[in-house]
Amino acid sequence: MLGGHACAVGPPASPVRSVLRHVQLENLAAGLSGGVVSTLVLHPLDLVKIRFAVSDGLELRPKYNGILHCMTTVWKREGLRGLYQGVTPNMVGAGASWGLYFFFYNAIKAYKKEGKLESLTATEHLVSAAEAGELNAKKMNVFFWPVHMLLFLFVCQCCFSSRWQV
Repeated sequence: MLGGHACAVGPPASPVRSVLRHVQLENLAAGLSGGVVSTLVLHPLDLVKIRFAVSDGLELRPKYNGILHCMTTVWKREGLRGLYQGVTPNMVGAGASWGLYFFFYNAIKAYKKEGKLESLTATEHLVSAAEAGELNAKKMNVFFWPVHMLLFLFVCQCCFSSRWQV
């Protein structure tokens, strides 16, 4: 008792609990949905990139004269399904990656802002983004490379199908 009043002193908050206090799942959901939508919109260009990367001049694989020619050829021969071949692993990887990035970024910013009256400086925002990127890379590398290889295999699957053989 101090001056007739009871002092309630609890155990100090752990660093993990202190950081988790700043977690908002809305940021995870926003990043996840942004990653999925951007993948759905841009996946045909990713498909074109991979098709050009595996084009080695063999007669076994189709020849493309440019991005538009590649997209129209895939559309004519395989339809919409061909343009979105391999989209599932790409959506999973991009959605998880962007979701975790926004999750970490906003948690780090909130943790740094705690107890401050003024806003974070541009440098603090930049450092928070770099820290979130590093955390995201460490968490996603183990997960992302197998997903990326699945995407590559799904997209390249057409190159070995009987449709393309002369």
